[in-house]
Amino acid sequence: MLSTLTALALAATVTNTETVHDLEPFGGHVVACTEGGLELFTPAGRPVRVLTVEDGLPGHFCRALESTGDRLFVATDEGLVSLDTGFRVTPVLDVRWQALPAAEDASTPDYVSRLESLAAVLPPGATYTAFSPRFAGTAEGRLFELGTSRAWALPGPVRFLSDTRDGVDVGTSEGAFSIDGRGRLAAVGTVPTGPLSFSATEHGVHVVGSDGDVRAWGAARSDAAASAPPGATTLTEANNGDTHAQGISRPDAAASIPSGATVLNDRSHGDVRARGIAPSVPAGATVLTGDWAGTRASGVFFRESKGWRRVTPTGQLCGNHITALARHQGRLVVGTFDRGVCWQRTDGRWQTFRTPALPSNQVLGLTSDGQNLYVATTYGLGLHDGKTWTQVAYGGRNPVALGKLSVLGASRVEEGVALVDGRGMSVVTPGSSPLSLVRRLPLPEGWSDHPSVAEGAGRFLWMGSEDRGLLRWDGERWQRFHDGRDLTDNWVTALSTDAEGRAIAGTCQDGFSYFDGARWTRVHTAPGLPSPAIVATALVPGGALVGTLLGASYFDADTGAVHALPRLADPRVYAVLPEGDTALFGTEGGLSLAPWKPSAKPSAKPPAAVSRR
Repeated sequence: MLSTLTALALAATVTNTETVHDLEPFGGHVVACTEGGLELFTPAGRPVRVLTVEDGLPGHFCRALESTGDRLFVATDEGLVSLDTGFRVTPVLDVRWQALPAAEDASTPDYVSRLESLAAVLPPGATYTAFSPRFAGTAEGRLFELGTSRAWALPGPVRFLSDTRDGVDVGTSEGAFSIDGRGRLAAVGTVPTGPLSFSATEHGVHVVGSDGDVRAWGAARSDAAASAPPGATTLTEANNGDTHAQGISRPDAAASIPSGATVLNDRSHGDVRARGIAPSVPAGATVLTGDWAGTRASGVFFRESKGWRRVTPTGQLCGNHITALARHQGRLVVGTFDRGVCWQRTDGRWQTFRTPALPSNQVLGLTSDGQNLYVATTYGLGLHDGKTWTQVAYGGRNPVALGKLSVLGASRVEEGVALVDGRGMSVVTPGSSPLSLVRRLPLPEGWSDHPSVAEGAGRFLWMGSEDRGLLRWDGERWQRFHDGRDLTDNWVTALSTDAEGRAIAGTCQDGFSYFDGARWTRVHTAPGLPSPAIVATALVPGGALVGTLLGASYFDADTGAVHALPRLADPRVYAVLPEGDTALFGTEGGLSLAPWKPSAKPSAKPPAAVSRR
């Protein structure tokens, strides 16, 4: 296989495929439905390739698979598609389903017709997580009876549906329920500790608890009446008459299902407990299909005579939701929303660091002074001095006088390295270990109680807030910038600055503002701006790159024109690292490399939505 470094240079997209939601044999391969695309394996367990947006997938976050023999249907967070046996992608429906109805023995045309009919009758605006022939459940905990106006609200997302003779059995993350033909809802006995998942096999349904406890969903009803638990209500049907609890018994051998399992679905061999598989299921199993297992954080496993063997490649990107990018000693460093930080080694593999090396796995910013790597997180600063990791945090080990727990950013400035929190900045000596404080600079009193972002370069340090716009330190004094006069809005969500005094500030829902060192240019909307919700910015020569919740753009400061950039790993772009005429884009669906520089000079006339001061 190509190294990750080579893959990044050639394919321009890198994802993590260690979270698996479904598995399906198809086209002479086993296909894994992951949060980083579709990963293909040979029947012997050898990884072949990963299908991404570059192969035509609408998005990398795969939710479910269903095969009709000659086509594989794939539900992603960005739409529903099908693949032929050559793994060529065809769009099917523009829906955001997290489940697919069973194909059973339907032909491909018949199944497509069923999907279209289902989409036509589903109430709009919901995220669908479970289907049966007569019902549909949602992530919001609602259950709809198809073709009628009847609907119910239940506690937690709906994860399991099974039609009964006159009603339906419903499993959610918080409980198990039955609904009879008159719309009466009843709790199903005692269930394990949630959040729950459900295993449906030819031998019955099992309720799986978060701690590994598994109980069988019995078919017999007891005579004792049971009321619906808190949070379970009928929206459009009055619950008249008696309700009855459906009994759950605990199987003897099921307690060894791994903690955290979400779906156990042994499609080829029936009851996993009866076959004695449960004690050796890989930790964190989410789906079982014959001799294959998918897991929550370790990828795909293949069962051999000696036990389970991981077949998903190791040394992957630490996570797909990327929030920060930097270079440290020539290595690319990636920070993520909830999976810590990783850097790329010379062999192309990724080395990952999470708690307890870091104070938190939620990374807010990254910077390097050549010797030290600084990782700003929600619970303090992670410092790597070339040998070891050290945590620095307000309320804990704090030799640099941090004033709040969250470190909003770390930037290389003229005086040293600025570590910024919600009460000020601590400037430390570059390369020091342990860290040496140069000075602590508090924020001006009364500015904002809600600082959001920070960035510095040269003699300048900028801070953004959720309610008071921008603040700039120029080495001598603080200066404030507000909406109306300078900015499009006071809620600043993204910030990039340079040593020449330039800055670009993105806002929550009103575009961005660009400062050339002397005057502001405000861009609320523009033809090339995919969304006014800005979540990342980066200065480049002559302008800036802008990441939004619907894609990325290049702003040409000379003309005021905004140019939409090519499609990336995911439209939600949270980090941008320019490198020459290309840039690395950290998205919610992985890492992309793409050119940003326009091939031709645009017209000198700025668009009407641009204003300058």
